[in-house]
Amino acid sequence: MRPDLFTRFMGPQRMSKEIQRAHPTRRALLLVAGMICLLGACTPLLPEPNPQPVTDRVETSVASTLTALPTSLPATNAPLPTPTETLPATPTFIPPPTIPPTATPFSKSAYACDIINQKPLDDTTFHRQDSFDIKWTLVNIGTQRWPEHTYLEYQNGPEMTDVKILELPRLKPGGQYDVVLDATVPNELDRQIMVWAVYGPGTAKDSTVWMCYPYVRIIVER
Repeated sequence: MRPDLFTRFMGPQRMSKEIQRAHPTRRALLLVAGMICLLGACTPLLPEPNPQPVTDRVETSVASTLTALPTSLPATNAPLPTPTETLPATPTFIPPPTIPPTATPFSKSAYACDIINQKPLDDTTFHRQDSFDIKWTLVNIGTQRWPEHTYLEYQNGPEMTDVKILELPRLKPGGQYDVVLDATVPNELDRQIMVWAVYGPGTAKDSTVWMCYPYVRIIVER
């Protein structure tokens, strides 16, 4: 605290006299009061803030923002999106498994035959006019014994034998019969096939059963 301010405020003579006259307690109070007054006088007064400039700036900013905004929104004819309706999932139909019908047992033919031990083997090579033997072993694979007038007869292809028809024995089921024929290679070249047939009873024109078809297949060279 500057002494000149304290002296200027109270006055030197007045301050001294008051202090001397007062009771010690009062003198202390007077000193405190004087110091308070001096502190108040020493503290500079701050000017009150003027709220007007701040208010002006806020109003100016709001006006500028409103001016920048469009006065009206552009009209649009675009339809609003229609919400897609979610349909419940259709259950997939699973057909029941198909049960195959019971297989009908194959009915074995009453009259049938098979050919085994065939000679010559297929595609055996010969020269023209060579002599050779034909052998077929016929087997009754039917359920009935062969009747009378069962025949082995030539059908088509080059004629390699002088015999054209043979009557066969009455073979029982499972029975076998060997047929052996003398043959001559034809003059035609390349692959040659001769076909016969086992049929009965009756003739080739009126037979009711055709059992099997023995054949010969050879290659003819010069």
